[in-house]
Amino acid sequence: MSTQHMPASHQPAAPWEWLLGTAQVTRVAAAKRPRWLSVTDGQAWLTQSGAGPHAADVWLQAGQRHLLPAGTEWVVEGWPQARVVVLEAPPPRLSGAAARWRAWPPALGAV
Repeated sequence: MSTQHMPASHQPAAPWEWLLGTAQVTRVAAAKRPRWLSVTDGQAWLTQSGAGPHAADVWLQAGQRHLLPAGTEWVVEGWPQARVVVLEAPPPRLSGAAARWRAWPPALGAV
């Protein structure tokens, strides 16, 4: 199994999308917020890095997605090939006093 990244000519333009051919693997680094890994074409195998021998492997078909909890790193492989995207939810909106506090101090010239 090759752990090298595909040449740039085979990579989609979006940095959150990967086209994984036969025996090609990519690592999805940990992030501060939860994300989703979605398979848009083919089939993919993924497993959580460092989860130990009893961690369950995840198999996804086109149209399926899997939640990647905050702070977790994952390994993804096309089986035999897949196009995958990583989706991140927008940050939660602040409301009420929290929103006003974040906007403090007011902009110069504000009345």
